[in-house]
Amino acid sequence: MNVDVEIAVIGGGVVGCSVAWVLSETFDNIFLFERNPGIGKGENQSSRNSGVVHAGIYYDRETRPLKARLCVEGNRLLYDFCRKYDVPAVRTGKLVVACTQEEEPILDFYLERARENGVDGCRLISGSEIRSLEPNVRGVSALFVPSSGIVEPTALVRKLAALAENRGVQFMVGTRVTGIVSESDAFCLAIRYKDGNTDSFIARRLVNAAGVDADSVARMIDPAYPVTLDPVRGEWTLFYRNRRPGLFMNGMNVYPVPTRVDTPHGTHFTVGVHLTPTFDAAGGSHLIGDTVIVGPWLGPVSDSRDVSGNLKPPDFFHPFVHPFFPELLKTDLNLHQTGIQARLSGYPDFLLHRDARMPGAVHLLGIDSPGLTACPALAREVQRMMDPE
Repeated sequence: MNVDVEIAVIGGGVVGCSVAWVLSETFDNIFLFERNPGIGKGENQSSRNSGVVHAGIYYDRETRPLKARLCVEGNRLLYDFCRKYDVPAVRTGKLVVACTQEEEPILDFYLERARENGVDGCRLISGSEIRSLEPNVRGVSALFVPSSGIVEPTALVRKLAALAENRGVQFMVGTRVTGIVSESDAFCLAIRYKDGNTDSFIARRLVNAAGVDADSVARMIDPAYPVTLDPVRGEWTLFYRNRRPGLFMNGMNVYPVPTRVDTPHGTHFTVGVHLTPTFDAAGGSHLIGDTVIVGPWLGPVSDSRDVSGNLKPPDFFHPFVHPFFPELLKTDLNLHQTGIQARLSGYPDFLLHRDARMPGAVHLLGIDSPGLTACPALAREVQRMMDPE
C-alpha cells in the first residue's frame, strides 16, 4: 500500500499544533487537517477561553492523574516556550479568595493539593496581604499561587503552527475529514475541501486532536468506540480596569474558592467565575492591558457549535464576583465571548490512549481545562507513544 502521509494530525487547535510541532522533531511528512478556514483565528476552544496558565492546584491524582501531572509539567514547558519564541505570557500570580471564615478550610484543602502535585510557592495570606497585592480585592484570606499566569492563546497557536510549518508540516485548512477506513496497517482518510471537492489520503499513523469532534473521529475508526463528549458552553463578560478608581487591578488572576456543582453526570467542583487580566491589544504587546474578563459561567449545551444563542446578560455575572471585588457595578460589565469545552461524559480527566483496534492511532479526548496549559506536555506524551520503531 502506498502511503501518502506518515502522520495525519486531525485538529488544528493548540493541542493539534503542539503535537504537529513536537512530532516534526523526529518525523517527516506530517499533514495536519483543520476544518476551520485558518489556524488561530478564534473559531475553536483554543482561542475562546480565559487564557489562564494554570498552576495545577485543582486536580487530584486519584481521579484526574493526567491533569494533575501534565498541568504542572505543562506550566513549566509553556513559560519556557513563550519566553524562547516571544509569545505573550506573564506569571501574574493568582489569588483564590475566601470571603468568609467558613470558606477558609477549602483553602487549606487546595494548599495541600498543591503540595501533593508539586506546585511550588503556594501559601496562605491574610486579608491585609490580599489588599497589598490587589488593593480593591476583599477577603478574609486567600491562597496565593505564584506560578499561575496568562498567555495570549491565538498568538500561541499561530506560533506553534509557524514553527511546525517551518519544519515541513503541511497544514490543510478548510478541510474536513469525513471518513476514516482502516486498511491493513494504515488509514485511508476521506476529506472534503471548503469548495466541496473531495479527496483521500493514506496515512501510516494518525493523531486525533479534533476537540469537540474527537469522539466522532474516534468512531470513524471504531464504530463501537464507547466514549462520548458532553460539551459545555462557557460565557464571559468584561470590564475595563481603569475606567474609575474602584475598578483598578494590578493584574493578577483572582478566583473565588471552588464550589460544588451537581449535574446529571455526577458531582464536580468548579473553579468559579473569576477575574482574568488580558494583554494590551495594541500591537500584540506583552504588557497587561485595560480589559479584565469575567467568567466563565459554564452551562450545558446540546450543540457543540452553539456559541451565540440564549446568552446570559452581563449583569448575571455580577453576583459571582461582587463578594471579592465589591466596587464592581452591574453597569460596568459588557458581553465578551463564548466558547465550547470538550468535556467528557462521566469522565473527569484527559483521555489519551492508542486505539484498541488500530494502535497506529492515538486519541486525545476531553481536553478541556487545563488543556491550554498542558498542551506542550500532552504533545510530549504523544511523542513518547509514537517514537519511530
